[in-house]
Amino acid sequence: MASPTRLAEENIRDYLSRGIWQTMSLSDYWDRNASRIPQAIAVTDGKRNISWAEAKVWTDRVALALIHLGLDRDDVVVLQLPNSVELPLLRVACEKAGALSLPVPRTLRQSEMRYCLRYTEAKAVVVPRRYRDFDHFGMVRELQTDLPHLRSLVVVGEEAPLGALSLDEMASDPWEKKVSPLLSRERRYKASEVSLINATTGSTGLPKFSEYTAAARLLYGRGYIDVFGLGDTDVLAALSPAAAGPNIPVYFAAPQLGAKTALLSYFEAEAAFELIQREKVTLACLVPAQLALMVAHPHARRYDLSSVRFWLSVGAPLPSNLAREAEEKLGGIVLNCYGAVDWGGVVFTSPFDPPEVRYFTVGRPHAGTEVRLVNEAGNPVGVGEIGEMQGRGPACSSGYYKDSEATSRAWTRDGWLPLGDLAQWNSGGNLVVVGRKHDLIIRGGQNIAPSEIENYLLAHPKVKQAAVIGMPDPVYGERVCAYVVPRGDEPPILEEILSFLRSKKIAPYKFPERLEVTDSLPMISDTKVNKRILVEDITVKLTQDV
Repeated sequence: MASPTRLAEENIRDYLSRGIWQTMSLSDYWDRNASRIPQAIAVTDGKRNISWAEAKVWTDRVALALIHLGLDRDDVVVLQLPNSVELPLLRVACEKAGALSLPVPRTLRQSEMRYCLRYTEAKAVVVPRRYRDFDHFGMVRELQTDLPHLRSLVVVGEEAPLGALSLDEMASDPWEKKVSPLLSRERRYKASEVSLINATTGSTGLPKFSEYTAAARLLYGRGYIDVFGLGDTDVLAALSPAAAGPNIPVYFAAPQLGAKTALLSYFEAEAAFELIQREKVTLACLVPAQLALMVAHPHARRYDLSSVRFWLSVGAPLPSNLAREAEEKLGGIVLNCYGAVDWGGVVFTSPFDPPEVRYFTVGRPHAGTEVRLVNEAGNPVGVGEIGEMQGRGPACSSGYYKDSEATSRAWTRDGWLPLGDLAQWNSGGNLVVVGRKHDLIIRGGQNIAPSEIENYLLAHPKVKQAAVIGMPDPVYGERVCAYVVPRGDEPPILEEILSFLRSKKIAPYKFPERLEVTDSLPMISDTKVNKRILVEDITVKLTQDV
């Protein structure tokens, strides 16, 4: 399995010979830092500070413990943890043990976890005993009864309940005296081997699992280093709980620099402010919803946020007005990034871009990434024309784990992956994403990109969150419906929304013809709205209206 699914050996040799991929793996960088700057802090979560030297001992011992537990090379270890020092350390330990690490969202419950554990045939899973009043240990114990391959349940903390192992004990036990360290050195993944798996999220069906080499992920991290001008004195913070996406710089840029990382275990705006002030964060990685909460917080000015050079927004469309307001209220430069878990290409704006580029585009491809826009016939479109995004490059995923057929269906023979997003190139060579291909609303033959209207709605003073969908219509095919979460106690009414949109001088056919006010939007993940549920909801309501 260590060989990438869709990359031939000659592709790998080419990347390595041209220096596009590095021979150093993720764990090599961690060990190098332990040698060069042993006492410097590698990672903190506000409760524990771990130096590079301590990280080496920790990861070496946990790697040997995993081998002692009977994990074979290429076995899967599922990590369901909040942001904590253990999360990056476990990734490194798994790489040293020759085990595939699969971090999954802490919000998954029995149904999704059963699928993840069964599909990957995971041999071990690491969870907190309890987190925010949910019994993760109890959930996995219940699932274990019909998952015979799941041999080891590891719980974070000093004490483990009956039926579990303590991760702290694994990390403190001198395994090097019981198990030959040669085993770890022999099994350790090379940078060009698959060592990481990320779970995709989707509005329908069950997740797929995208495989990555450390070389591909480190190349992505190098893209941030080069374009942002990051160095070893920077402090990179993961404010989002994402296992990849917003936190790529934290996991894959910081170790290359020997820079400190700070992890926020649970997001609240004031907790984020406190972390930034305490750790003097220079690069804050987050999703637009988190940035919006920080901008709207009444106590933001009480905190010293002057250390922040950049706010990196990833995972969902970034409204232009939010980016502008964040820079005005919080300081620093807001940078926008486009990405997809099962793609892995590198596209983002630069600190040197003018505001109009940073606010209204996702920037340009970097680190060898290629992007093309094609029409329905598969032909490239011109500047200013809308086409479906396709991407490829050396930082990308090497396919779907244990699913060569899905990999063959998804990628073209020459390596292009259709991304399902519609975009256009502007005259400056930057990408403007206009929405999902399947989210596109076709009203009487006229195309409407929901993201455009959502961005306008989010600028309305009474709107906190917005999602625009097409509702079925017997005459026009679809009409526009907007779901909004109000910002305060007084919700907006449709006429206020229409008046606001008229002031923006956009085409009237794009206006919402129905407004649904709700307390919250259904979410697929921390960043994506489940529009399928909204379409089902409005369809039922239309039927009831009749």
